Amino acid sequence: MTLISKAAGALSLISCIHDIHKTALISSNKEYSKAAANSVVSLSVNHQKADNISFKDAQRKNWLSRSNYFASIKEGFAKIKGYVKGFLNTSLRYIPNFACAALALLMGKKHDKIANIAALGLGIIESFDFVKNSLSPQNRDDYLNLK
Repeated sequence: MTLISKAAGALSLISCIHDIHKTALISSNKEYSKAAANSVVSLSVNHQKADNISFKDAQRKNWLSRSNYFASIKEGFAKIKGYVKGFLNTSLRYIPNFACAALALLMGKKHDKIANIAALGLGIIESFDFVKNSLSPQNRDDYLNLK
């Protein structure tokens, strides 16, 4: 049974890390999109304003607006911030999985029962997650029936 518990722990660990990375990428892209949209609006409003009317200043502002030099720096930092934020938020959700996987993987021959209980715990956690998030039994599904 320890081979099964070790395999369950390894597969759960790989699954968690993969999901954390993919979720962090989604969060990164979301933050990037928000920063890009905000910089477009900000630059548009900023380049429409002028303290003094001047052809030279208007040409310079138009060039800066078209080239969009400074926006890419903000967007790059937003992408990194989004990845870290998504990584940390998703990692917190998987703490029970990490604990059970670590117990299943690190317990030696003397502690087979603990490794087996941890593998059973992983099964329970994954089953609960499947029922709660995939089947959505608690979510309202009668949106078409107005009451």
